[in-house]
Amino acid sequence: MNVDLGSAPDPTSSTQLRMLFRKHDFRPRRRLGQTFLVDGNVVRKIVEAAALTKEDSVLEVGAGAGAVTRALSLVAGRVVGLEIDPTLVSILGETVGGAAEVLEGDVLRIDWQQVFGGDRTGRWRVVANLPYAITGPAILRLLAARDWVERLVIMVQREVGERLVAAPGGRERGLLSVLVQSTCEAELVRRVPRTCFYPRPRVDSAIVQMTVRRPPSVPPSLDGAFQEVVRAAFGARRKTLLNALAQAEKLRLARPEVRDLLAAAGIEQSRRAETLSVSEFVLLAEQTARVRGERVS
Repeated sequence: MNVDLGSAPDPTSSTQLRMLFRKHDFRPRRRLGQTFLVDGNVVRKIVEAAALTKEDSVLEVGAGAGAVTRALSLVAGRVVGLEIDPTLVSILGETVGGAAEVLEGDVLRIDWQQVFGGDRTGRWRVVANLPYAITGPAILRLLAARDWVERLVIMVQREVGERLVAAPGGRERGLLSVLVQSTCEAELVRRVPRTCFYPRPRVDSAIVQMTVRRPPSVPPSLDGAFQEVVRAAFGARRKTLLNALAQAEKLRLARPEVRDLLAAAGIEQSRRAETLSVSEFVLLAEQTARVRGERVS
């Protein structure tokens, strides 16, 4: 059933949103990170960052009460909203109706083939408002869908957003920075104050735009070694690369082997993980694979 969005409840209005919640006997749960965007200007910035046309399909993760979903439906050819909370799915029926397809499901468990289908042409866009408690795992799950996706626009806790775009050498740079930047070009679109949400969270947020790299920075044959090296390096980030990699059980490398592969990659053994660029981690992964006798192409 199609719904006239002009007469439907407006979830960017905190007054109308509270009325909807009372009607459905719904109380936002802080432990699940349930906060709802009630600022139309921020909604517009999210939609602009997605750069949608009527030729595009977009998946919204964490559709909530439909504030962003409604705006997406005005510019995209197809909108699919993913929401884990069954009560919010019912609320979406009122605020969005037939303007979008709504799926009840968990971003951490959803089968991407079920959502996107078999066409891996990379044309989908993803818009996501990620709960703080599952931000890291959720981002990694979204990156796993990159064969289908061209661009992602995500809203996360401000500190996480700054970490995703952190350059080598900064204190904010960490494991997630490298894993995201190895697959996407990441850009901080804007910071979003906590006053833009209901109920008001304890932290500010940020919108990050991520465009999937094609071809990828990490060759498929090196992906396993790359993941292991990056995780080992940041697993002991206060240690030098020599010590961090030599002590990583999963790498199965003796200290002299680590010293040799660092030298072959042209990387000083006294450096630490946060100082390395993605391309340097790729060099390390290549040398690690060679030392372990794995195929490198």
